[in-house]
Amino acid sequence: MINAFERMSMPILSRLDPETAHSLAIQGLKLGLAPTPGPLSSGRLQTNLAGIILPNPVGLAAGFDKNAEAVAP
Repeated sequence: MINAFERMSMPILSRLDPETAHSLAIQGLKLGLAPTPGPLSSGRLQTNLAGIILPNPVGLAAGFDKNAEAVAP
């Protein structure tokens, strides 16, 4: 189920240039806008990996914070 935040933000976020989106994400982390600790999930994210049902997709963002600007979050 899509929540109100996703409904409002996704059309805008999907139109951002990748470098702009990256810069905004790093700035958000620096400002303390990181998600709260703990499991965050949505039924839309459920993934089947080799027959194992996972609540969220598996991914790796190599070099996301390559300059270590927002290490703590």
